[in-house]
Amino acid sequence: MSSKGNIPLWFLAVLTLSGTLAMHIFVPVLPLVGQDFHADLHEVQLTLSIYILGLAIGQLFYGPLADSFGRRPILIFGMLLYSAASIGALFATNIEMLIGMRFIQALGGCTGLLLGRAIVRDTSTGADTTKRLSLMNMMVMFGPGLAPLLGGLLASISGWRSIFIALSILGLINLVLVYIFIQDSALKRETSVKIVVSNYKQLISSPKFLGLTLGGGLATTSIYAFLSVASYIVIQQFGGTLHEVGIYLALIMVGVWIGTFATSLLAGRLSIDLMITIGSSISFVFASIFLLFSFFDIINVYTVMIPIVIVCFCVGAGLTSPASLTKALNVNPKIAGSASGIYGCCQMVIGAICASLSGIDDNPALAAACVLFISCIVAQISFRVAK
Repeated sequence: MSSKGNIPLWFLAVLTLSGTLAMHIFVPVLPLVGQDFHADLHEVQLTLSIYILGLAIGQLFYGPLADSFGRRPILIFGMLLYSAASIGALFATNIEMLIGMRFIQALGGCTGLLLGRAIVRDTSTGADTTKRLSLMNMMVMFGPGLAPLLGGLLASISGWRSIFIALSILGLINLVLVYIFIQDSALKRETSVKIVVSNYKQLISSPKFLGLTLGGGLATTSIYAFLSVASYIVIQQFGGTLHEVGIYLALIMVGVWIGTFATSLLAGRLSIDLMITIGSSISFVFASIFLLFSFFDIINVYTVMIPIVIVCFCVGAGLTSPASLTKALNVNPKIAGSASGIYGCCQMVIGAICASLSGIDDNPALAAACVLFISCIVAQISFRVAK
């Protein structure tokens, strides 16, 4: 078993991406699921929104548990749950069972999403933490970037259920690697409901932590407003195909990857506050342009979607994400697990809300643009509060 300083960053990246991979890989096949189960659009979208909700709830509880019992046992439990729920989803006989299995799957997958980041914080400090988080995020972004293409490929070859075979195998591989690489990277601490509540109270009562958490969530997972309606924008408004949906979703991750890569290069050269300012400002400017173009219905793939939404907005998000997370975890390093849990929960709740709001208008592009624009404004305010 590796010592805490020798935990491979690539492995922490695989752990972290497992939770969101199961979300992104499923997006292109939503229409196929609806056809098989004779379910309407709202029911099918629940397989996505309930999954996001599971990621949010799980992180809130696993954070303090990991601070108390260590990272390793929580990861083992999570990967077992992730694999078991994937198998359950494979054999789902109706849409309700699939939704339930997706929720349980998220409760397992979120352990990696939460603790991969916390372990980086445990094993590094200062600018090195920002750099390692940035590098890990770059690795993580390859997963969601390729996931829609992989999901479409698996579905075309073996049907949409084959996706869950792949996810169950991933969970089992993670389980083996946890046994090999992970030992407790943080000191175990006595826990009780009182201590957990006290930890959360400390964090929630901190304007700095709240500002960074809310701002970081709005600056990053607000893009779910676009992801949740991407297939409708591409197919209905652009006349594209499901294959093109996968390509555009992959390109979104390229934009985030570029921003994250820039953060890894700038860590130690620019202050974290300056990186947050630059990243959130880029997102705000191009969310504003996207809203303007959508309002006047002059939106198309080449003039708006690729240069503005996929590249520019996501580059800004990629810059902001690791910087805001680093500052949030350092508000109170002794309870970094709890901080990571609240931060991750807030991200997912914001993502779920933004995804839901993007479906309130008959024009999905305009609705998504409004959500992104408002999110950027609130993010700017939140970051100012955190200073």
